[in-house]
Amino acid sequence: MADAYAPHRDFIRPAQNVTHPSNIVTVGATFLAAFFAFPVILMAFLPERAQTAFYDAITPVAALAQFAIFGVSAWVFVKALRRVHGRGFWSLIGPYHAAWFDFRKTTVAVGMILLITQVIMPLGSWGEPAEIRNITLWLALLMPAVFVILIQVTTEEIIFRGYLQQQLACLSTNPWVWMGLPSLLFGIWHFWNANSTAEGLVYVFWATLLGLACADLTARTGNLGAAIGLHLANNLAAVLFVGIEGWPMSGLALIIYPYEDPDIISAEIAAVAGIWMAFSMVTTGLSVLIMWLSARISLKR
Repeated sequence: MADAYAPHRDFIRPAQNVTHPSNIVTVGATFLAAFFAFPVILMAFLPERAQTAFYDAITPVAALAQFAIFGVSAWVFVKALRRVHGRGFWSLIGPYHAAWFDFRKTTVAVGMILLITQVIMPLGSWGEPAEIRNITLWLALLMPAVFVILIQVTTEEIIFRGYLQQQLACLSTNPWVWMGLPSLLFGIWHFWNANSTAEGLVYVFWATLLGLACADLTARTGNLGAAIGLHLANNLAAVLFVGIEGWPMSGLALIIYPYEDPDIISAEIAAVAGIWMAFSMVTTGLSVLIMWLSARISLKR
């Protein structure tokens, strides 16, 4: 593993000048303040109906805005990074040309796998009562959607696999610290995506594994390109193809299923929580494993 992670030594070098934990807390708190404040500020200028649409990203415009606003908190974070650590955005990414190459390879490899397993294979279940949105509108929104989702995943990657992974690796050589802790925080970050505790724990488990996969790819390549590519392919597959009417992040989906009350579904899950969680963790774990292996094979790392 030490040899496989040799590129990681160069990746963390920009973080070695300022390593005190208080600096990490300062920069992290600045990002969190911006992340939570800007959506609230934006919603204050919206009519009530638009506030609900924006919060849940249930219309195309709302979904685009929800993802794009990540860029504002990313901008604040980079400003704090420069002020506290004296370094900029590209110090979080790694060598530009290598990152671009790894990003392209990983996005295509993982995207093809997800296209087959999450889009093409389930085609047989997409008849009634699902609704297919206007394909012309969906295609028109495709490139803007890809762009804003790229902003969102890049923001998360520069925080968790860029900044935190670099800074913690300067404090400890133990992979459980610089790889495990940011991945666990990334997992907890996703707990509130769910509608119940059982669903939230599955989200935490899945996102922690995804974080570990991205952290491993970052350490093997010495840049964030592969991590951003894997994360982008995953989010594109989750957002652009299948959604449920009125549910969060359904605004850009091509195929929409009729609304179902999430509280009823959560109650059904709670009745068989142990079995459901075990099954969900196995399936989500396998999906992350397949994405990670696809990336590694494409990168030959």
